[in-house]
Amino acid sequence: MTFQPKTTRGVHRAFTLVELITAMAITAILVVIIMQLTNQGVALWKSIREDTSDSAASRLALQTLSRDLESIQLRSSAGNFQWLYAEVDEAMRGLPKGLSIPKSSRCIFYACVPDRNPSVNSSSSQRASYRTTLASNPDTQGDVSAVSYRLKFRDHILNLPNRKGDTERFPLFSLYRQVVSPRDTYERVMGEENLETRYAQFEQSEDEKFLCENIVELNLIFNVEYSEASSSGSDGIPKYRTVSVPILSGSAKRSKSRFRLFSNYAVTEGNRMENARILSAELSITVLTEEGVALVEQVRLGQRNAPKVEEFFSRYTHSFSRSVSLPQPL
Repeated sequence: MTFQPKTTRGVHRAFTLVELITAMAITAILVVIIMQLTNQGVALWKSIREDTSDSAASRLALQTLSRDLESIQLRSSAGNFQWLYAEVDEAMRGLPKGLSIPKSSRCIFYACVPDRNPSVNSSSSQRASYRTTLASNPDTQGDVSAVSYRLKFRDHILNLPNRKGDTERFPLFSLYRQVVSPRDTYERVMGEENLETRYAQFEQSEDEKFLCENIVELNLIFNVEYSEASSSGSDGIPKYRTVSVPILSGSAKRSKSRFRLFSNYAVTEGNRMENARILSAELSITVLTEEGVALVEQVRLGQRNAPKVEEFFSRYTHSFSRSVSLPQPL
């Protein structure tokens, strides 16, 4: 009689508890690593997207304002005419309760801007004789326009200001740019001693001149050269001094800053500067991030409390600046 040895064919060995725990731990570690890498990728993508959006807004605002200032029109004449007006704007209304945003700068001046002339009618007959039509259109005649920059908090799509309790609108901090036609500038604004008063007749149409959204601050610094009346050289020629005139935002309710440039002098904070001229300007804007836009809307709807101003600007905004050399008066 022969005996067949037993075989282990068909018998499977199971995982031990230690092996299962080890495998689960390794899987958990891999999942955590993948999640961290994914979160970092999403955060990086979000940061790049916000930076791109903020950079686009800053470029549009700074390039447009720089271009206008580079073509600014100033004149030295015997007349007491005002050529530039800049101030800390006191009129930003409708802000969400508790969100105390520092006031912004506002400015009005004359410039030869490229888009100063409105388009002619697009009818076929006028397109056939474009130059004749353009020449006969009184609104397109002339080179110098009055230009104004101002920040507002409003719904620029519906062209409506923010109102308390109104959830139908979506107001934003936006920069508005108004260009008065050369004809209206010549007939209704230019050659006056009080530029801000003469320009006031055009302010009601400023709300239609939206330029760029999510701008929460606009600051200006003018570098001004003027002669000191009490100081002169041995030849009797007055000595000139260069000073910086800041038109900066501030949270203080009574903080005011105003600069007015006339034909032969300038006035700032009650001080008169003879033979003044602007050499250059420093422009600075603060752009609100997408997260900041969502925050403002939540505060407006009462869904969260407004943060402190310092926290708001440090976490939800980016700042950009540029220097511009101004042409000298004729």
